[in-house]
Amino acid sequence: MNLATSIILAAGTMTFANEWYQTKQVNWRVPIATLILAAAFDGLARLDNGAATSLAVIAFIGAGTTEFNGKSAFATLAQLFPAKGTTAK
Repeated sequence: MNLATSIILAAGTMTFANEWYQTKQVNWRVPIATLILAAAFDGLARLDNGAATSLAVIAFIGAGTTEFNGKSAFATLAQLFPAKGTTAK
């Protein structure tokens, strides 16, 4: 497995976990779409590894910052692990 595929799988896992945490319901479309996208990125990485990795990083950032049900995955993580000396809202 190459780096681009790993990044896409991480982005999909982050999206799935964030939605599951916020809604308390499992959305099976996310893992299925993640596996299809990971296979596509594996093929793209065989053609041009640098381009595939760059696009995967963009997808990871997009998955982390896009708000679903009010909070992004990065915002959820920030709420779960507040900085030392601060209180969670």
